[in-house]
Amino acid sequence: MVNVKLLKTIIQMSQQELKEYLKTVLCDMGYITVDRKGFLYAEGDIPVLLAAHLDTVHRDKAEIICFSEDGRYVMSPQGIGGDDRCGVYMILQIIRQSKCHVLFCEDEEVGGRGARIFAESGIIPDVNYIVEMDRRGNNDAVFYECDNPEFTDFVLSFGFEEKTGSFSDISVVAPRLKTAAVNISAGYYNEHRQHEYIDLIAVENNIRRITQLVMTKTKHFRYKKRKGYGDQISMFG
Repeated sequence: MVNVKLLKTIIQMSQQELKEYLKTVLCDMGYITVDRKGFLYAEGDIPVLLAAHLDTVHRDKAEIICFSEDGRYVMSPQGIGGDDRCGVYMILQIIRQSKCHVLFCEDEEVGGRGARIFAESGIIPDVNYIVEMDRRGNNDAVFYECDNPEFTDFVLSFGFEEKTGSFSDISVVAPRLKTAAVNISAGYYNEHRQHEYIDLIAVENNIRRITQLVMTKTKHFRYKKRKGYGDQISMFG
């Protein structure tokens, strides 16, 4: 079941407040954090890097949070910011069971600035692959320019469906680390709009599936650039 109190806390913070909050939470969980302008990184024990971004497109904090009558859907008149506060929440839940490496990037919505800073930081996590949670819907897996069929088959074996997209932080980070990456649905819909909403069942289901994925032992999946990718992308990440 979704920890609604934690999710609301994450939703209602500014980007900088959230970064400071996550730094404290990670330290309490035994992580040693690297806090630099643009990103927050922490090394884990499981060789998978989990990524999400801290900013949203909404200018105001979500001071009012509304739930559907059945408690499944969450919205805000200020914009709920599920893109990508859902991803942040999911990472915190996953690492309670599976201590992966984590990366929280700033300013993804204005060109992936934090991801670009991380890519040039010299930090090279020793991981087998990267999972970002910054995709609308409940069942999508987006690989962008990464074309490693073995990695794709591995991810899709957990029931996800391959889709196309235009950009997220892994578009920058994966080629730099020479490591395959995927962006998986984080349960939000109508992103970049005032009437964005979150499906809590989708969030919980993908926490469960991604936890199963990261707990499965694998080799390192190498980043391989897709040919002709630019002709296939859709409008959204």
